[in-house]
Amino acid sequence: MTVEVLFRELCNLNADGQNSVYLRECMPDADFIETPIGGEPYFKDGRPDIIMMGHMSESTQRAVIKKLMPFKSRIEELIDAGTVFLMTGNACEVFCRHISYVTEKTETDALGIFPLDARCDLFDRYNGKQLSVFNGDIKLVGFKSQFSFLFGDNSQFAFAKCERGIGINRESVYEGMRKNNFLGTHLSGPILPLNPLFTEYVMHLAGHGGEAAFREAAMDAYRHHLKEFEDPEVRF
Repeated sequence: MTVEVLFRELCNLNADGQNSVYLRECMPDADFIETPIGGEPYFKDGRPDIIMMGHMSESTQRAVIKKLMPFKSRIEELIDAGTVFLMTGNACEVFCRHISYVTEKTETDALGIFPLDARCDLFDRYNGKQLSVFNGDIKLVGFKSQFSFLFGDNSQFAFAKCERGIGINRESVYEGMRKNNFLGTHLSGPILPLNPLFTEYVMHLAGHGGEAAFREAAMDAYRHHLKEFEDPEVRF
């Protein structure tokens, strides 16, 4: 089992760097490859089982798009072949069509894997909780802290459907994007330690049959969050 963590030295905001830390605990025998922004991605010639990337600054996002653009066809090939991608926070925007940075008065084309466009406004920050349903039966708890929103119709390829909180924008109930085993979501916080059932699902997608690390404690914390997030008195 091989896991490639892309640009962890830069893509680690909102505690997203802890997703790979937790996954190491879940899969202690797996090989973890941390590719720096100045390095060549392992996936260029190799076939990792899981590729991960987390939340980043806006300037880093533009650098990441520039870095990954030459590998677009390879990324599409891996998605079509069923490689697991877990893109959290604004990492998911890298795979959209276009990003407008309103405050900075600049814009860039992204990889164009999904027919969605992002709009980033540094004077319009959203912070909130989210309770959503993934794959029809796994409830997800998480947090969002973002300056950007996605626009377009993702209802046919959404990552999850929101029960509380917002989707890709304030008017949407559909969160993120999915294609085969590509999983993209603005949820951070980080998503894997907060959601042990989802973590096990991701591991199983990649062919690993183990359980989430520290499962009893993780499930206790998950149930506690779930009870809180389902409480109608709790503000979102």
